[in-house]
This record gives sequence, C-alpha cells and structure tokens, in this order.
Amino acid sequence: MNIPSGLINAVKQRQAVLFAGAGISYNAIKVGGLELRNWIGAEIAKDHPTYDFTSRSLEDVCDEYEVLHDRPQLVDLLASFIPQNIQPLRSHLAAVATFRFIVTTNWDLLFEAAYRQIGQRYQILIEEADAPMFSYDQHNLLKIHGSIDRPRSLICTTDDYESYPDSHSQLLDRVGELVYNNTVLFVGHGLRDEHLRRLLSQIRRRRGDLQRRNYAVGFYDEVRRKLLGDRKIEVLEADAEDFLPSLQNAAA
Repeated sequence: MNIPSGLINAVKQRQAVLFAGAGISYNAIKVGGLELRNWIGAEIAKDHPTYDFTSRSLEDVCDEYEVLHDRPQLVDLLASFIPQNIQPLRSHLAAVATFRFIVTTNWDLLFEAAYRQIGQRYQILIEEADAPMFSYDQHNLLKIHGSIDRPRSLICTTDDYESYPDSHSQLLDRVGELVYNNTVLFVGHGLRDEHLRRLLSQIRRRRGDLQRRNYAVGFYDEVRRKLLGDRKIEVLEADAEDFLPSLQNAAA
C-alpha cells in the first residue's frame, strides 16, 4: 500500500492526529445515521401515523422527538440503539496503538475497547468538564459528540449543534490546537460536520501558505477529491481496515 512518507514521518514524530467518523465503526456495530433516523422516526410515527420521517435528517427527527417527549427519553433511546460489548475492528486496534491523539464524532465504545485490549492507558474527554484532563504526555480520546455510556452528553439536536461553541468551548479549543499543530488523518468521515468545517476554515486562513498537508482515507468521487485537494487534504483511496494496520507497520 502506498502511504505518503510525510504521513509516516508525522506519525513517527507524534505530530499526527486521527479524526475518526462513523465509517470506521459501521462494519462492527451496523448502525449509522440512516438507521438511527429510521428508528427514531418510527417511534414518532407510532403516535403520529402520518409522520413522514423519510424526508427528514437524523437531526430533524431528534428535534421533533425531544419536543414530543423530553431530552432524557431522547438520549436514552438513542443510546439503546447502539450495541455495546462489541469487539473492536483491526482499524480500531491499529488506531489506538499508532495515534496518541484521536478525535471522534462517534458515540460507540469501540476505541475504548481497543485501548483495553492492547493494555494502553488513555484519557477520555467527552464533556466540557473533561477538557482540563487533556495531556500531551498521555493518549487522549476526544469524543466531541458525546458517548453512549453518558447519554446526556450526546450531541444530536439542532440546539446541541448551535450552542456547542459556547457549551464546549474549552474542548473545542483542545481540538483546534491539535488540528492546527499536527498533521490530521481523516478516516470514516465525510468532512461535512459543521464544527470541523469551521475549524478547518479558520486554520486555513491563519496558516495561509504554511498550512500543513492533511489526509483523508476513503473513496470519494472526482469532484469531492478536487474540493478536498483545494483545501490541502490529500485523498488516499483505501479501506480503513487495510490502511490503518499498514500505517501502524510503516511507522513502527
């Protein structure tokens, strides 16, 4: 597998950050945004038979379920749909062994399971109160959209997303520092998250010609590759299950 030397060197020098999205976990838990949208929507339709959730996003149905019921019921229901006690994939094991800093929007517990499996100690940062625990001398897992073992931490509604810069300012600052000062490898991520887009845009403006080259593992169409390339993100066409173990071996 052809892995850029710049990425390998950044990993060796501990100057690389993994930014993981839902795609890295789907083959293990078989649950994604579409499935969650459909399940929440079906719950709403039980009391409102004409409700058409197929035209709505996951964020939409979460907004509407919360209005019809309440916040605790919403987050508990979401957490119940995501299986726990699932074994991590090779990609998770390679990730926690290779990267000191992992930022993820995933709610599942697969990275935690991977850390335990290889016996690696780590810090986990989920909510604003966790931000002071961040340490450059430890392995850090930043779950910026919450975690199913803390249902109240889940970021899922419009209000959650819009208030995030205020409610999670210190945690977002830690992510900003990591992305600004390191090479970033995006895996399983569509690169459409609002907070991430805003953050990358700010860094492009601040760094100008000194912006670091980042990488995205996955399969994108030609137009999307051109857009990412214009944003200094090089696409590496590979599957995470193959790429991350290969990167681990190359950087060993």
